[in-house]
Amino acid sequence: MDIDFVRLPGAPETALRREDLATLPHSAPGPPWRVRAHALIWAARADERARSAIQALVPREVSAHATPIATLGALIHYLDTPVGRYSEIIGAVVYRRGGTVFSHVPFIAVDSPVSVVGGRTNWALPKTLASFENQPAPGISMIATGGDWRVEATPTATRFGVPLLVPGLLALVQLGPHHTVYSVRPSSYGMVRPARADVRVSAASSLGGWFSSGMRPSVLGQLTMFLGPATKQTLPPPG
Repeated sequence: MDIDFVRLPGAPETALRREDLATLPHSAPGPPWRVRAHALIWAARADERARSAIQALVPREVSAHATPIATLGALIHYLDTPVGRYSEIIGAVVYRRGGTVFSHVPFIAVDSPVSVVGGRTNWALPKTLASFENQPAPGISMIATGGDWRVEATPTATRFGVPLLVPGLLALVQLGPHHTVYSVRPSSYGMVRPARADVRVSAASSLGGWFSSGMRPSVLGQLTMFLGPATKQTLPPPG
């Protein structure tokens, strides 16, 4: 992997350890990626404590003149991707800037070294390595574990599914190397069931300050997702 993508801005939990770097391939498939997955996705309001933690975490190149309004979490097991099957946890922030809304991912971990390289080099997503237990399913706890953190989510779902279509309206904005802003608009569709997720986060570092435990409104189901090439804008260095 290009050395420029080793130290992307992200939560401290996404830092790549020396032993992780030794497992990473030199390259990964480029975009677009079309994937199928079982997913549990939940949301929480960004309260004052979360906003304070987010402000200290997210680069100003991303968050300038924007207000965090919610956090999103997801535990995902991918069934079909350009790099094979793997599992993933995502912690995202939803921002409002004027009349627009966008998202940013400061926390993301997978159990696939090639997915780490693909996420970092294609979209500046600060993927790191973690271990996972189980898959998203009603009444089943899916668990993601890293060096000093653990996230467990157990959904209770309704019996009836509803179609979900997300047509790429919400931009994902990340900061890559050399003050370059990466922006992409993911889209997805599938069948999901409304649910409540019992989310339990334990971390020795900053994760729990904004990606917290609690009962969360959520959806559970199978999705097909599409992630195209990122547009890139290089900004002048700060100061």
